[in-house]
Amino acid sequence: MKILLVSGDARVRAQVTTALIGRDDLLVTEVATPQRALQQVDDEGPWDIVIGDNDTAPTGGFFLAREIKARGQMGLDMPPVVLLLARDQDKWLSNWSQADAYVVKPVDPFDLAEVVTSLVEGRGVPALPRVGGDPTPSLLDLPSGARETAALGDAAGGSVAGAGP
Repeated sequence: MKILLVSGDARVRAQVTTALIGRDDLLVTEVATPQRALQQVDDEGPWDIVIGDNDTAPTGGFFLAREIKARGQMGLDMPPVVLLLARDQDKWLSNWSQADAYVVKPVDPFDLAEVVTSLVEGRGVPALPRVGGDPTPSLLDLPSGARETAALGDAAGGSVAGAGP
């Protein structure tokens, strides 16, 4: 299994590597920034999965997931993306970024190993505590409620809340 691990934090990298130890076919490549990860995805693929720490500077895991998913929507073969989140409120943004799954830190080794194996094998996200995933179907989708607001503006003959046409 070829894994791209994106984190600038040595402790997070150690947690992830420890969670995945024991697989004979494991090859983990570590990079410190989302920009370097995208270069690896483009130049060194194919990858089985990308695991990104959302707290990685300068742009974070949400940017990484959106960029990988955008490449996939352009017809390129892209791996699933798992984001490591430090805050519960980041779950919504993980879904918005179209990450295939998220794991809330500190990383539980069993949960991460199960998520990685499930996604690589095409089984989806397992129902585990501190794990989730609900990617939106398209990068161009509006957030929930925005369609209704836009429809109201169209029905009223223009803008909503006094904004220009």
